[in-house]
Amino acid sequence: MTTFIKKLSLLLCCISLLHISINAQNEIDALRFSELDWQGSARFMGAGKAFGAVGAEFSALNLNPAAIGLYKKSEVTFTPMTISIFKNNSGYNGSSTPAQAVKYNIGSAGMVFAIPGISSTLWKKIQIGFGYNRIKNFNNVFSMKGRNAGSTIGSVFALAAEEEEYNYKEAYAMDANGNFIWPVELWAAWDSYLIDTIHGYEDRYCPLMKGVDMLHSSSVTQKGSIDEMIFSLGTNYDDKLFLGATIGVPFLNFTENRTFTERNDKHTSEYQFKNYNLTDKLTVRSSGINLKLGVIYQPVDFLRVGLSFHTPTYYGNVKDRLDRTVEFKPATTVDNDSYRNDFHYSLTTPLRAMANVAFFIQQRAFISAEYEFADYGMATMYAVDYSFTEENKAIQNMYGFSHIARIGAEVSLNQVFALRAGYNYISSPYKDDINDGSRHYASLGFGFRSKYFYGDFAYAFTISKEKYWMFDSNFVNAVNNQFITHRIMLTMGVRF
Repeated sequence: MTTFIKKLSLLLCCISLLHISINAQNEIDALRFSELDWQGSARFMGAGKAFGAVGAEFSALNLNPAAIGLYKKSEVTFTPMTISIFKNNSGYNGSSTPAQAVKYNIGSAGMVFAIPGISSTLWKKIQIGFGYNRIKNFNNVFSMKGRNAGSTIGSVFALAAEEEEYNYKEAYAMDANGNFIWPVELWAAWDSYLIDTIHGYEDRYCPLMKGVDMLHSSSVTQKGSIDEMIFSLGTNYDDKLFLGATIGVPFLNFTENRTFTERNDKHTSEYQFKNYNLTDKLTVRSSGINLKLGVIYQPVDFLRVGLSFHTPTYYGNVKDRLDRTVEFKPATTVDNDSYRNDFHYSLTTPLRAMANVAFFIQQRAFISAEYEFADYGMATMYAVDYSFTEENKAIQNMYGFSHIARIGAEVSLNQVFALRAGYNYISSPYKDDINDGSRHYASLGFGFRSKYFYGDFAYAFTISKEKYWMFDSNFVNAVNNQFITHRIMLTMGVRF
């Protein structure tokens, strides 16, 4: 198997449950931490997140910093409630497994101060803002279960043992620290009779359970987020030109618990293998920095156009920890082993660019649209003691441009109440249709505003599909996942 095919398999696994290497860092992590899912206030979410040219919305400062230039008054905003309801379904070899969960988080919080501009000039306002928005929500859960159609994870282990030229006599040998010479996963596969040597050879292996009707099951629970602290500065020139800059400091917090079980539940094989179980806990923590620049121009009262540019985000110290436990049952005994791997590396995510336009109707309504793109093939991983050469090649080979289209609208029913709606399409970041990473987002919202106080409510619906492989895609059929997320948001704010 060539290096390219190995990396392709890892990518297709979409956070695979099996890494023979104890290092968990790969191109999957680069995409996971580079893709963003802008969130924030209920007004922002309800109108399709399309506020780049509308402005005067705190959550828009993460997308187009020039939005701060539209503030005429100072403001404090807080989104104390974001409830996410996950209703997912996974199909594997004709079996369907649902999974659902409910998560709560605080969506955003911030302050903007509008300061009088330079007297006797056309610089009418200077704005300063700070706070945070959630820009990626990792929370998710899905499960899969079904008959294996003759596939076995033993095929992966047998191939790995041959490629590394392991001798089965090493399986029980230990080093000076009391650790098995073989990796834990291979040792357990050998000792559970999941793999064995080919008769007459000490370094060639076969999966004993290939073709045997067994049960496969897996579950994945993901938690965490990327919350970005922002520090913004903007200005307004003659109510025509609005400029802004935002320094972003994202805090990455990701945890994934995943299990995989292969079970000989029918006991139809002549071999002693009963079951093999992998349990992983991956935790990743880091903080980064980036710069966003934006401009909005209003040539006429009913039209605004905007542009923004985001530098790559630099995560200088990504702390990655993998805790793995292997439990297996040959015959009537049960055995297990575990290990922990800690690794530090750096990640640079791709740059982004956005274009915005907004049309206003008699100051009672607006329709806005935005386009955003990022080239995920530009993400880069590196470390002092590891080159990431192969992983970075895989990033370039597997990922490409992702395009996002956002459209939103708001209409004021009177001087107090307003209705909103929006839609987003996010294209797949994968090249050559390797997988489907596209998403659809639709939202509705309403709000009220008095002279000093406002409140907003929004509902958002997101749907996406992806293929998922429980282990190497050369040996197992894909799981077809459908992810559906319902979100409810509440925001409150004060203007002064």
